[in-house]
Amino acid sequence: MSNLSEVTRRKFLWLAGIGTASVGALSLIPPAFGADSDDPLTIAQEAYIWGLPAVCIRWYFEWARQNNIPLNRFTGNPNLSVPADKAVGPCMNLLYGFAFLEVAQEPLVLHVPETNDRYYSVQLIDEYSNDFSYVGRRATGTKEGKYLIVGPSWKGKVPAGLKKIESRTNRIFVLTRTLVEGDDDLPAAQAIQKQYALAPLSAYPRIHLKDLYFLQTIPIPDFSTLGVQFFDQLSAALATLPTLPEDAAALHRFEKVGIKAGAHPSQAADPAMRAALIKAVPAANTQIINADVSDSTNGWSVNYKVTNFIKDPLLKASANLYGPGTHVAQEALYFMGKPDEPLIGANKYTLKFAAGALPPVNAFWSLSAYEGPQFLLIPNPIDRYAIGTVTSGLKHGDDGSLELLLQKEAPEKGTSNWLPIASGPFHLVLRMYQPRPELIDGTYKVPALRKV
Repeated sequence: MSNLSEVTRRKFLWLAGIGTASVGALSLIPPAFGADSDDPLTIAQEAYIWGLPAVCIRWYFEWARQNNIPLNRFTGNPNLSVPADKAVGPCMNLLYGFAFLEVAQEPLVLHVPETNDRYYSVQLIDEYSNDFSYVGRRATGTKEGKYLIVGPSWKGKVPAGLKKIESRTNRIFVLTRTLVEGDDDLPAAQAIQKQYALAPLSAYPRIHLKDLYFLQTIPIPDFSTLGVQFFDQLSAALATLPTLPEDAAALHRFEKVGIKAGAHPSQAADPAMRAALIKAVPAANTQIINADVSDSTNGWSVNYKVTNFIKDPLLKASANLYGPGTHVAQEALYFMGKPDEPLIGANKYTLKFAAGALPPVNAFWSLSAYEGPQFLLIPNPIDRYAIGTVTSGLKHGDDGSLELLLQKEAPEKGTSNWLPIASGPFHLVLRMYQPRPELIDGTYKVPALRKV
């Protein structure tokens, strides 16, 4: 189990939903996936790719159990990161929260407060790692609301005043994000975060607001380290998960290599079969890591392909390789700076948006710089770690354009438009929340970074 502070550069890219292809990248669908081949190695690789999202959610719930993290209660961090935290690639505009839900016994009531148009999102992820529902500014608005989260077998009547959210599985992983519009706004954002609440239906209409259970980060697993026991974890997950019609054919194929509900494939008696399972793990993991899921333009890389229910097994595995939570494209897009030359603090850069051509978003956009391979925040004299919509005092040119200055030392023309960068190698992430259609369909192009 690795800690968030130890996440590598590649892991952060995948968490952000902006993973990029390596040299010789594979197409999204492995050539043999879904084919008629009975080769055990081929089938086992398919099973690893298909099963990784389900094993991911199972892993997180087991981690929560082992660490006595309460179910059906919001946890999280009420503070923004600072460089001393050594957090990896944090968004400096958001407070994050989590919840591990279990609705097998009875549904849960979710309460969200009035946020007065403040951006927030409650992302609900089922045991197959589908982002099956959202509550928040984009999806449901910012008025106070109450929702009934129900599992697949619940047949009761929804009480008046509640809106039903149906999950195809009984366990649900939840991520919350709450916008902070500057340092002075932090108390107001914290007040919103404290009002996210969960309660069993049997207690309704009473919803008790509990203090946030503090959880600064959650760990980032590397499933390839499970080796052949990955398939035991997958078989255990299949024993409790409902079988979905669209997965029947794949599950039938997996049985040919001993992967089925309640089985222990790692203990396969056939040496050749066990050898195929062992070999499949690193081979399939490499396929996932090298999957080409990004589009590039003007020196920026972005993944437009994340949806609520991803049908392509390799794309879905890629989005969950190092944990769940990648936003669907309609909620947020993340652009990774990838110019022809590596970014380094010895240079000075500008990013200029023409008049009327700021990122087309309905919520907010922000640009952050991170230091070195670990994507750490960069200490600087003005304590600025992101620049964008909520940055006060930005100065536009006489022609209405906005030019951001990216350099190590403070610019001679002043710090209003300055984003400090590291002295050595650094990385840029441009986040777009609630992107408009012209951003999602690629019509809008982020301008190229210019080296001064």
